[in-house]
Order: sequence, then C-alpha cells, then structure tokens
Amino acid sequence: MVFVRCAECKGKLLCGRSKCPLLEKYRFLKEIKIDSRILDPSPPSIFVGRVGYPKVYAGPLVSINADPVYADSPWLWKSIEEVIRLRTSMLRVSRRFRVEDVREEKKELTEMQEMTAAIKPVDVEAEIRKISRKAEFDDVMQPMGYSAIAESIKLAENPKIPDKVEKVYYDDMKAYEALSYLYNHGFSTYYLQKIFSAGILGERKSRKLVPTRWSITAVHSIVGEAIKREIAAYKPIDKTLLFNYEHFGNHFEVILSPENYFFQLVEIWQRKSFWSPKEDWIGVDSEDIRPKKEYSNLSGGYYAARLPVLEYLREKRGQASVLVIREIKPSYYAPLGVWVVEEGVRKALKSKPEVFESFDDALTAASRRVENKEWRALVSRQTSLASFFGF
Repeated sequence: MVFVRCAECKGKLLCGRSKCPLLEKYRFLKEIKIDSRILDPSPPSIFVGRVGYPKVYAGPLVSINADPVYADSPWLWKSIEEVIRLRTSMLRVSRRFRVEDVREEKKELTEMQEMTAAIKPVDVEAEIRKISRKAEFDDVMQPMGYSAIAESIKLAENPKIPDKVEKVYYDDMKAYEALSYLYNHGFSTYYLQKIFSAGILGERKSRKLVPTRWSITAVHSIVGEAIKREIAAYKPIDKTLLFNYEHFGNHFEVILSPENYFFQLVEIWQRKSFWSPKEDWIGVDSEDIRPKKEYSNLSGGYYAARLPVLEYLREKRGQASVLVIREIKPSYYAPLGVWVVEEGVRKALKSKPEVFESFDDALTAASRRVENKEWRALVSRQTSLASFFGF
C-alpha cells in the first residue's frame, strides 16, 4: 500500500485502497422512500459520472422532498447540516450512454439537455429499474443523494431555455468561446458547469458528455484564463488590500498588492479537519499572467479560489499580486465541494477591505487570524526584472 496524505489524495484512491475510508462513512444515509415511477422536479441539474468513461451514467438530479431551487443555490446555504440534508434529498436518475452519443441528437439525450438548460425547475418522469442507496460526497462536487438506474427518462413539460444558450448551441461555437460568451452575459458558473457537462457547448462534431467533476474545474479554468487575458492590459491597483471571510469551517484571507498579476493559494488543513485527520497539512501553488499549463496540485479548489479574484480585478480594471490563504478547520467535517471555496473568496472580496502600506504589513495582519503559523515560510513573491536589477 502506498503512503499518501489524505489532503493530497482527496478521495482519488492514490493510497491503493479500493474505497476511501473517510468517504465511506457518508455513503449510507437515512433512507428515502423512492417509488418505481417518479414524477418530480429537477432544479434543473444533471449528473454525469466518470466511472467507465467513455461509457458513463448520466441523467437529471431530481428533488424528492426539498425545494428544488434552494437545493441548487449554494450561495444561499448556511450550514454543513443543511447542505447534507438538501443535497442528499436529490436523487440521481441515470442511464448509460457513450459520451459521444450527444452528437447523434437522440430524443432522450436531447430532452436531458433541454431539462438541464431550463431556467426554472421542470418535471421529470422516469421508470426506475434499480436503486443504489449510496450518497455521493466528493472534494469537487456538491453532495448528492441516492442513485437510480432508469428504464426511461423523459420531460413531463416544456422547458424554457434562454435565447443566448440556444444561440451558442445552434451557432456551433467552440466550447471555450461559448463559455466566455455566456459568462460575460451574466450566466453563473454553476449553470455553465451543468450545460457544459450535458454536452450542449462546443462544435457539433466534437460535443460530448463531460463528467460533472471534470466540468466544474474546466469551467473555472477556462473562464479564469479568459479573464487573465483581459486584465493583462490593465495597470496594477494603487493600494494593498486585505479581505477576510469564514464559512463552513473554511477561513479565507485575501491580500491584493499593487504589482503585476501573480496568484498564489496557500491551503492549510488543520489536524482533524476532513482530509487531514492526524496532522496539519499545508499545500501551495501559484502562477503568473501566462496560461497555467500544469493541473494544480491543490486540485479543483485552486481554480475555484482564483476565479473570484480575477472577477474582482476585472471589475476594478487592475492587476495585483494576490495571496489567498485558506485554512480549513475541524468544523469542516464533511466534503461539500469547491463551491465552498468559490463562494468564500467571492464573499470575502465583497466585504470592506483593510488598507495597508505594504504587502508585509497586510501579511502580518492576516497571520494574526490564521491559527497555523508554519505556512508563512512557503509564501513566495513575484519578482519583476525591474526590481531584480534595482530599477
């Protein structure tokens, strides 16, 4: 058996086990009554699995006993208990497809795409063949309830799909162009992740279903790189700013200093937090204005933390050297997905910042609120050629 820290693995079974011992305790939850035939609303949402890729299970998430809109609105959630209750009330109804099947425009998959792209909940009718009473918890995705394999899945009403989504579908845009277009017209990352997963975006000849876990990080990454290209022309901001926020046992400190773009995330998992049961673990990753080529060693949380910062810089029309500190405490006792990071950093940046004369002053102030003190030695600063040569 290979020794690997849980905070590095995050359930990917790098340790060589067949099941993650941390995740297993969340697999079986309170039983929900499910009939053989269901007629319930989808938020709308979709789940596409990755096991067996390129043949995957895909289908809508159906709300069994919760408000479908609230159950799919992470920016409104208030506690870990509430998230688990809401999300495990969502039944994953699926059938098996080849990821390329969306190119053939079969009625079943076309209806699945329509229910995913709808702007309000739509009723879904399904004949259930088999139920797996295992909830799904993951470091990237939101929690989900039981899964059900269906004989058939179909729409029970006509969905309303935004005109701009229909435009990118019929105009045959490349996926990254379609994502940027819709994002710039106000569609949330959560909506974009769903329609990207459903194979709605991209040129018709290359469309495919994308596993949900992959689509979340892909949207954060693609949209983030597009914003980086925009802010490359901006001048640095004029003040050093420090923001902070805490929710769901995740504490965030965000420092922006007046320099060219540089982004660094320091992730601290305290002992007894979910992915670090026995010891504190610290991870670091960074980038400059150039496209990030290697997948982050901090997994999807890196891209989820970066995007709200880039949104802020674009809104302010400036560049900055950015340090995000994420400290995860023992009160974060179940994995909820990277939306915790995205919303945490976004809400931090909406708060009133502290203003400092220098980066070091801001770092000292942030350090007072971070319990682990070993991370400071890992913080790096971008060094420009001008400062190197003393210009």
